[in-house]
Amino acid sequence: MIEIALGVLLIFGVLAVVSGVGALIPGASGIDVLPLLGYGGTAFLLAIGLLLIAAGIARRAIARHPERRLSVRTVRLTTVALLLIAALAIGLPLAAEPANLMRLQGLPLGYYLAAQGALIGLVVVAFAWAARQNRIEAAEGGHE
Repeated sequence: MIEIALGVLLIFGVLAVVSGVGALIPGASGIDVLPLLGYGGTAFLLAIGLLLIAAGIARRAIARHPERRLSVRTVRLTTVALLLIAALAIGLPLAAEPANLMRLQGLPLGYYLAAQGALIGLVVVAFAWAARQNRIEAAEGGHE
C-alpha cells in the first residue's frame, strides 16, 4: 500500500512541476523546477511513479489471490523489465549530453554512452529477467 501512496505523491509532484505551481506557493518566491529537470526528467519521474503504483497493485494481488501468485509475479517482473528499458531509453540520452564535452576517437563521448550503453543495458536487463524468471518458476513449482 505504501508503494501506491508514494507513486501517487510522485505523480502529483510531477504534475505540479509541469503546471508551474511553484510560483503559487507562499514564500517560495517563484521556484520553477522544470528547467532543471527538463521534460525527459519529468517523464522519468512519472515512469517511476507508475512503477511504484504497479508494484503496489501487484503486491496486493499476490496477497489477495495466492493461487495466482506465479502469474502475478511474472507480470510484475515483466513490468519492471519494460520500465527499466524505458528508463534506459530516456535516461541514457539525458546522461550523455554532459559527456559530449569529451571526445573519444574524434567523436563525442555522449554518442558512445548512448549507443553502446543502450545495447549493453538491454542485454543486462534481458539476462537478469531470464534469471529472475527461472528463480520464480523454480520457487513456485513450474507453470500453472
